[in-house]
Amino acid sequence: MKLLTAAFVGGLLLISTHANAQVTPGAHQVGINIGFANPLNNTNVGGDSAEFGRVGPAFGVNYFYQLQRYLSLGGDFNYKNFGSQYYGHIEVEPSAWTLLAIGRLDLLPDNNIRPYGLLGLGVGGARRELDYPTHETSGSSVGLAFALGAGVDYDINASWLVGAELRYSIIGTNNNDTGADSVSSFDVLFKGGYKF
Repeated sequence: MKLLTAAFVGGLLLISTHANAQVTPGAHQVGINIGFANPLNNTNVGGDSAEFGRVGPAFGVNYFYQLQRYLSLGGDFNYKNFGSQYYGHIEVEPSAWTLLAIGRLDLLPDNNIRPYGLLGLGVGGARRELDYPTHETSGSSVGLAFALGAGVDYDINASWLVGAELRYSIIGTNNNDTGADSVSSFDVLFKGGYKF
């Protein structure tokens, strides 16, 4: 009986904290995200066109400042390792990163479940290593980066949140260094955050 009462009281406390959770101007949010990234473009390997890697892990950190009820501004850093692939006797190991200023439109700011859309602009880089049987070469390039995404945040309580996000990103690169004029990916990210 004591266990049932404790569970009931705990549930009421959880529900009551949900009622107080909302977006307020002037609030800060920091978070981390993990997930996976799927490269969408090809690269040149030994004169042949090949996929720029395969689905691999992605992780990052972010910060947002709630400027208005529906608008937050901030930035994030994301790193993606696209995994290695073999083309004949050549192993290709690509990766990419982005550092973006983000504008985020928060829909339903008074609800515990808040969908949002985001637009990001900044810099990014891509790296490609080619491992031949006798030697290794690598090239990297940095350029303008752009991201477009949508996601949802869920308030666990007034301070903590979890969520998920779908994001398309593209990085302008030098074809001589990475074998591609741009590196793009579709990312699926799961996140946790803290509001203060």
